Amino acid sequence: MNFDIVPAANFGTDELTALWNRAYEDYFVPIAFDRPMFERHVRRAEADLALSRVIVVDGDACGLSLVGRRGPRAYLAGFGIASAQRRRGLAKQLIEAQLRDLSAAGIAQVQLEVIEQNPARQLYRQAGFVESRTLEVLEGSFESPADAAPPTTPDTDALAAVHAACTALSRPTWRREWPTVQGALAHDGAVALGTSTGGYAILLPPALPLHALLDAAAPDEASAHALLDTLAQARPGARWRLVDEPEGSPMHRALVARGATLVIRQIEMTATLQPTSSSSDSSRPARS
Repeated sequence: MNFDIVPAANFGTDELTALWNRAYEDYFVPIAFDRPMFERHVRRAEADLALSRVIVVDGDACGLSLVGRRGPRAYLAGFGIASAQRRRGLAKQLIEAQLRDLSAAGIAQVQLEVIEQNPARQLYRQAGFVESRTLEVLEGSFESPADAAPPTTPDTDALAAVHAACTALSRPTWRREWPTVQGALAHDGAVALGTSTGGYAILLPPALPLHALLDAAAPDEASAHALLDTLAQARPGARWRLVDEPEGSPMHRALVARGATLVIRQIEMTATLQPTSSSSDSSRPARS
């Protein structure tokens, strides 16, 4: 079996969108993208296509490792092998090559999230990733008391300050960090709501029957409850979904207390790399 591992930048957006969908065939949850959805995902993840990798077997691009970069940190924003090529050792080759090339590019830390029951957890462990914490995807509808305080609309500076304060208490995942929030507010029609007690939520445009929160956080559980009251006022009767909430955070405790249900449990994993000064060979052929 001959294969090459090459930069994702060698491919066009339509090719990468199709490859993404092949890589996530038969996945635990549906993750099929059209071109605009893929482009939005790339932007939100700050994906670096020159650092991301594609594995090509006998001329067929059949695996994708999509990597976001923020300074010396990187994020695995998508990883998979097309179903017809699985169980041939290609995922191992791809993740190992990706980590080598990230190290050569000066990356010191790589993070990812993997669904709890996904066998890929073992692949990531073997590649050097360590499981760091549990994250949950939660859904729920909430009622607001009649005397609930009205929501506020924080300006950018106020939102940045409260985001930083909440981050210090409970670190958000990559896709809920401040650059992602800024991008969603600027490009995706997201709306920020706040409370007088210091909580905030980033609401994405409604997509019935589910209302997605890009991010939501509060400094303590009482403030988190006040934030849920605010959400109930903003869209009465809505069913909300919050992705990747750290287990045991103030927001997590309030959501569970208000009857939110667990949809998916994910494991955050982190790999520590030793950055090197040499540049990676971005079109290195390989053989196995």
